[in-house]
Amino acid sequence: MDNPDINKYSIDFLSNNWSITVLFCILLIFIILFVGKKISNDKKELYAKLLSVSMIILFITNHSLLIILGKWEISKELPVHLCSISGLICCFIMFIPKNKRQFLFEFLFYCGIIGGAQAIFTPLLDDYGGYDYFYFQFFFKHAMIIAFPIYLRNNLGMKLSKFSWLKTYFALNILMLILIQINNTLGSNYMYVNQPPAVDNPMVIGEWPIYLYWWELFVFILILLVYILGKPKKIEKAN
Repeated sequence: MDNPDINKYSIDFLSNNWSITVLFCILLIFIILFVGKKISNDKKELYAKLLSVSMIILFITNHSLLIILGKWEISKELPVHLCSISGLICCFIMFIPKNKRQFLFEFLFYCGIIGGAQAIFTPLLDDYGGYDYFYFQFFFKHAMIIAFPIYLRNNLGMKLSKFSWLKTYFALNILMLILIQINNTLGSNYMYVNQPPAVDNPMVIGEWPIYLYWWELFVFILILLVYILGKPKKIEKAN
């Protein structure tokens, strides 16, 4: 990992590197949730804020290093990829009033878990460049956006409202339409809605725009599945 000319790095499915990083991410998620479960109730919100602070530090460090290395480009580094948006929500959700957190929590729960899992199992590091830090932060961030909403759900009483899955699905479609226009203007490919990602992914079928239609179906199914698995046994109205 010492070739600064390597700008992108994908990991072959079931390779040794893939197995090690997937196991690392699963272990990290388990540790975050295990520690969160074991701490006393009066410290659970503080623990969530510390997780948020770790994401803030990661965000600032990542963009600072990209600027220092001369790698920061507006067509690549705006935090509008799905996982980047989830990461930003992790940064500030604990520092806004509780009655303003519901939609952000629901968006994070669906998009963090789905996007984080997809990124971990089919990783494509756009900013690798041969630097170990970018390798580490990629997997740490994606493990965190999976663990964080689960922690909020399990320990801070945040729940999925009845039609949260549908609201999130519509929000994603609106975001996709906006990003297509932004990508056309900047020559970017945020959320990979203007061209497919350069990585083997079973959900990428065909070229543009065919794969987007398949994504619509896959994302709908995955969001509904996450809702079924993540909702409480008895639906409670969100505060």
